[in-house]
Amino acid sequence: MTLLLGPRSRRGAAALLIAGTAGLPAGLASAQDADFPVTAVTLYRSGVGSFEREGAVTGADSIRLQASADQIDDLLKSLVVLDLDGGRVGGVTYTADEPVARLLDAMGVGSPDQLTLTSILRGFKGSAVRIGVTGREPIVGRILGVDSRPTRDAAGEITTRNRVSLMSAEGIVTVFDDEIGSVSFDDPELRADFDTLLASLAEQRTERNRSLDIELLGDGERRVRAVYTQETPVWKTSYRIVMPADDSEAVRLQGWAIVENTTDSDWHNVSLSLVAGRPVGFTMPLSQPLYAPRQTLPVPVEIAAAARTFERGRGGVDRSLAKSELEQAIAADAMGRGARVGGSDPESARFFSSAETSAAMESSFAAAASAGESGEVFFYRLDDPVSVGRRQSAMLPILTESIEGRRVSVASPGAGGEHPMLGLEMTNTSDLKLMPGPVSVYDGTAFAGDASLGYVGAGEDRLIAFGVDLDVDIDRRTTNGQERIEQITIRDGLFIKRVFNRVTETVSIENKDQGRDRTVIVEVNALDGWDLDSSEPLYETTSSRHRFAVDVGAGDEASLDVTQSRSVSTRVAIGSFRLDQMVRYNQRGSVSDEVLAAFRGYAERQAAITSLETQIAELDRETQRITADQNRVRGLMGAVSRQDDLYARYLRMLASHEDRLEEIRPLRAETEADRAALQAALDAYVRSLNVE
Repeated sequence: MTLLLGPRSRRGAAALLIAGTAGLPAGLASAQDADFPVTAVTLYRSGVGSFEREGAVTGADSIRLQASADQIDDLLKSLVVLDLDGGRVGGVTYTADEPVARLLDAMGVGSPDQLTLTSILRGFKGSAVRIGVTGREPIVGRILGVDSRPTRDAAGEITTRNRVSLMSAEGIVTVFDDEIGSVSFDDPELRADFDTLLASLAEQRTERNRSLDIELLGDGERRVRAVYTQETPVWKTSYRIVMPADDSEAVRLQGWAIVENTTDSDWHNVSLSLVAGRPVGFTMPLSQPLYAPRQTLPVPVEIAAAARTFERGRGGVDRSLAKSELEQAIAADAMGRGARVGGSDPESARFFSSAETSAAMESSFAAAASAGESGEVFFYRLDDPVSVGRRQSAMLPILTESIEGRRVSVASPGAGGEHPMLGLEMTNTSDLKLMPGPVSVYDGTAFAGDASLGYVGAGEDRLIAFGVDLDVDIDRRTTNGQERIEQITIRDGLFIKRVFNRVTETVSIENKDQGRDRTVIVEVNALDGWDLDSSEPLYETTSSRHRFAVDVGAGDEASLDVTQSRSVSTRVAIGSFRLDQMVRYNQRGSVSDEVLAAFRGYAERQAAITSLETQIAELDRETQRITADQNRVRGLMGAVSRQDDLYARYLRMLASHEDRLEEIRPLRAETEADRAALQAALDAYVRSLNVE
């Protein structure tokens, strides 16, 4: 199958471009490595790698690449082929993968699990077959069908057996499937389909190499280069730091890159680059034929003509047909390699004291890599060719630099224990970008501890901690101040209450080391939106913490007070406070005389309303008592004769009750009207309040 023909170049190389981010697999034959070896490798921290192979061809020739079945899609997605000496790329051919499900569907079998003798015979109705039957002559005929029939075995139990029916020269013949010893099909195309199906099923279970033949057209001997990307392990970094005895001296930083060659090809004297970029990567089944779903329409059938009448037309209609056109655009992404920067020659030395160790590191560990930038991508390029055998790993030196740094102790909240961490405050004064990785810290030749380094750009500062400073004690105490109302104002009938909060953290530091001063970096959690006040100037701030640098002499003590405060304003209803509270706030200065006077006006009006509400409630309670007494009297009247004097007395009591209810009803209505009027006046008063 030809994928893409590259145009003939007039002056330079012609290219076959199949853009992508995954690439040529590792399963390449040793002959391929000899004729078309890997010459350059670029590894990314996103888990992909870019590979270059280069070889020579003469005249019209071809290059064969071997790819494992599960990696062919990545190869088709990313391959770039260049004929560097005036030739052109004719195309790429490979064996397409026919989906097994489509083959099974075409043969009338639902799934590989249903690929049984009965399902095959049922699916091939009408096919000519020769069936060998145990104890009988072979049956030759065409398959009519397969059905299931209950039968009784020798023990008398009923079982279900599949029966195959065939049309033979003698007529219809039946045979049970458990009696069939062999089946052969007369149709050679059907036998070929079976071979294709079984081969496809076998390929799904085993990894096999597949060939891609790249056709190259031209005259004479020419150089050919193939560039591709593929999934690779993430390259890693690890660092060594040697701290000097004197803080005025530079800190030595040494960096290593750890790479893995998980391919089946040797990297022999390849140009190796390590990139910090993270390109997007994905996989796509390009090697499998893709069938687009199509609409199924009924077959047009002509119907016998019949007499009909037509309505009168009222004008013409434009029925021009719109035609759609399929356009395919192939984008060719140029792939280049950045220029190398710098370089130095290694020397050897011995390791003894801190100063000697630092000097020896500088002389014996000259960085074997040069750093550079290409667009937004930062990379290291190994100055000398690198050789890494297949399925092997390597640790390669990439940098050695003198950087600024000083010893510190780092006291962080929640770190646990009563001692700070031994640390190093380092500044990346080099022009390099440091990738994340572990750091082994040495104090001279003595191992001091391990630390973890995040990404550090050029010129950035970082703190690293590698041990516990047992000679320094840290004590933290936090005092949460109570909320204090600073001010209350009235706006649009609502109280605006501004509340002041304060939190103070006291950090006590005791340096028990009698021979060395300490600089302790104290970290305090930064409260979002709070103002900071401390006894020491702020050293720096992170996204979540404030840092202070406290100098503590040998055998001395120091303390740090960090206060964070804020004022928060909230809106509350004017009725949330009492007059006596407002008087106290006025005495404390939180409430002005104007606000207090306005609140007095509110309180007086509210008191008048409350008095009327009390009267209404009392009238309602009296009404309830009278109604209950009436019900009681009516019950008593039912047990007394109408001619009895007691009955007449009950009548007088009911009359008295009714007289009182007649008095209550208008009185309550009048009182309710007065209350509503006072409430409306109070609401208008409250809405008009805007007092500072």
